[in-house]
Amino acid sequence: MATNDYVSMSRLRVAPERADELVEAFRGRMGLVEAFDGFAGLEVWRSDRDPDEIIMVSRWRDRACFTAYMRSAEHQRSHDRIPEDLDAAIGLERLDHLHTYDVVAR
Repeated sequence: MATNDYVSMSRLRVAPERADELVEAFRGRMGLVEAFDGFAGLEVWRSDRDPDEIIMVSRWRDRACFTAYMRSAEHQRSHDRIPEDLDAAIGLERLDHLHTYDVVAR
């Protein structure tokens, strides 16, 4: 039986020499998402096989909470602090590479 948990995975592409900078941006985030209704956690994954790939995994109570955050002023504020040159260097792969899942077993 599925729960109401919602997981979103995003694949980010950045030149390998900028990957550490992107990881540090996640580590130094403002923390606004942590206080957002329905937020359950965020992980940033990095592979040693693909140095330009960063995977961001966020967990939410439900899809509505995720959608509300993505449209929120808090989300915009958190992204506005990223330096323009780093933001321009990040490629967010969408559609086939932006996946969402319902948790069906624990």
